Formats: sequence, C-alpha cells, structure tokens
Amino acid sequence: MLLAERHLKSHSDFLRVYDKCAAQLNPPIPPGYGPAKAQYYQWLSGQMVGLPREYHHRVLQRMFPGWTTERLFQIVDASSTDARTLQPSTPIDSELEAFLGADMVTHGVTLVYPTRRGAAVVVPENDLRGLLCVSALLQRHTSIRVTFCGDRATAARSDRAYIGFGLHTVLSLPCVADPRLFTVSTTDPAIGPVIEYLELSDGSRYHSDGERHFGFLARIRPNPGPNPDRYWFLCAGLAPRGAAGAGWFLVNHWSSLQQCAGTNEFVAVISIHRYSDQTYNLEKLIVGPPEAAS
Repeated sequence: MLLAERHLKSHSDFLRVYDKCAAQLNPPIPPGYGPAKAQYYQWLSGQMVGLPREYHHRVLQRMFPGWTTERLFQIVDASSTDARTLQPSTPIDSELEAFLGADMVTHGVTLVYPTRRGAAVVVPENDLRGLLCVSALLQRHTSIRVTFCGDRATAARSDRAYIGFGLHTVLSLPCVADPRLFTVSTTDPAIGPVIEYLELSDGSRYHSDGERHFGFLARIRPNPGPNPDRYWFLCAGLAPRGAAGAGWFLVNHWSSLQQCAGTNEFVAVISIHRYSDQTYNLEKLIVGPPEAAS
C-alpha cells in the first residue's frame, strides 16, 4: 500500500529508491544490495516467514520513516490507524461512489491477486501492477476500507465486494462463469487452440497475437437479488499486460464507463500497448440489460 502511494509500481522503481536511501546511511550501503526480484515479490506477498536481514531493516526504515520493519510486513488493513493516515479525509465523489457501488463504499473492498505456489508464493508482476494502480485510486480519492487477499482464499465466498486481477483470479471467483456478458476459453472454434480466448454475449471473439494484445474490465453483480448494490470488478487480459492495462483503464476512464453503463453490469474490451500498461483503444463495450440488475 505504501508503494502504491509513492507510485513505485515495479521492482526497478523500488530499487531506485532503495539504493538512494541506502547511500544516505552511515556507513552507506553500496548499490546492488537491494532485494532480488523474487525476494521483492515475496516481500509483497504477505507470506513472509521472519524478517529481512539487518541491513534491509536500516534501509527500509530510511525509506519509510515512522514505520517499524515488523509493521511493514504485516498484511495491510486499511481500517487500522496506520493505514488511515494514508487516506484523504475528503468525502468520496458521488459519481465514483455510484460506479463502485454502495456496498463497497459502506463495507469496504478486497483486492484479489492471483498466487502461484511453489517453494514460495509468487504474484505475477503484471497483475500486481494493475492492483497497485487501482489501490492508489482508492487510497487517494476515497475513504473505502481496503484489504488484500490471494485468489485461493476467495474462491468459495461471494459475501463481499471484490476487485480481482488476472485471468486466474477471474476464473477462480464464484458466479463469474455466468455467460450473461462474457465467457473465457482456451479454444477458439475458428482457429483452434489459443492461450486465452474471450467471447462476448453478442458473439464477438477476442484473442491476443503478435500484433494486438487485449485486456478486459468487467463489472458484475454476484448476488443481484439480495445485494443489488454489490459489484465485483474484474481486471484481466488475454496477454501478459492485460490486468495492468485493465487496471489503468479503470483508474483513468471510470467516469466515462459510469456514464455509459449507469447501474448496469458491463464488460469493456481494450487494446493494450505491447510495451506499456496504458491502453490505446476501447474495442467494445457491452452493457448488461437493466433486468439483470433486478
């Protein structure tokens, strides 16, 4: 959460600030002692066993004055006193509240990231960038309580507002398989096996290739009957940058989406730059019928 506040969205961004702070210590720590990429993402996973080495303690306390190393590696809970200090006191914008849903504003949201288990829990970098981008929006412009969770822990629950990142997360969440707006498959009937393939409710099909990369952003109601004000947002892609690009699109174009969709569910298919998370085209927007929200 602290990295999102400081717009440090990648391992290289973190190392740049780490080395700068390390050089200010007495005695200074030379460049190159920062965490390796795998170690960095383990730090962010919430699954740390123990704490980093002593010299990392010194650098981290220089990077984040007032924060103990123990506190830095605790699972973030935006309802805590420390987390609240990072959030603005201004009320949430009414249009943004309508876009996110009253349930999220009132009860908070869980940002869900995909996890790959091996010797250590690994979070894919591109999906994490999308999460950090959306987290920064929520922290800067709302007072919504934000928590973070891996997709394995959310697979059996639909009793809260989620924003999920990555195709694995999308497929693991309950209620997402409803084809009212879209389905995801690994076989396109027209061309055969593909890595990922998206079909919209109007019959449109999308898959990424060497020329174009696609992502998608969806807003659905997991329980439209008992909880019409609860939305799930899904940021995923048909290429490595899909989730990050979808997160960027949500942060920068939520107002336009709200004007087009109102209170209805929607799915937006977007083109992603091959070497940037910034999207360059909205390919298609499908808005669910009003009766889907009843």
